[in-house]
Amino acid sequence: GRLDCCQVRMILRGLGVKIDERDVSMHLGFKEELRELLGDLYGGGRLPRVFVGGTYIGGVEEIEKMHEDGKLEKLLECCEKIEDSGGECENCGNIRFVPCETCFGSCKIYHEGRDDDDDDDNEEEEYDDHDEEGESGFQRCPDCNENGLIRCSVCCY
Repeated sequence: GRLDCCQVRMILRGLGVKIDERDVSMHLGFKEELRELLGDLYGGGRLPRVFVGGTYIGGVEEIEKMHEDGKLEKLLECCEKIEDSGGECENCGNIRFVPCETCFGSCKIYHEGRDDDDDDDNEEEEYDDHDEEGESGFQRCPDCNENGLIRCSVCCY
């Protein structure tokens, strides 16, 4: 659970490696990605799950044991180091997500219908598969996740 995730985060930060933490409660796509990566090992989704270079190395028990045995630091030698291990992201407060700048977290945007004599097609082309010609109304925002959030551009690598 959350305590296990915090424990693993503290171990990895203590070793000074750059981590790409993916909170499955914040973004459904992360849960689907984890299920796809683990396949039969997914088994109910006990968290955390740690990967190094795309290879699954274990959960909290495995990480703690490798750390205690001195094997984890060796395994992580190939990983990029963080420049500043202190402090919190000024943009998101280490939550790794911020409200969408397009819809402001509502997940919806208003789309004006097209006029046949309108020459400005650039902005509307990206919505072509979402609306019928000439139709106006609210549509699903294409930029954010199901919670109206986007990944933090400052701390998410």
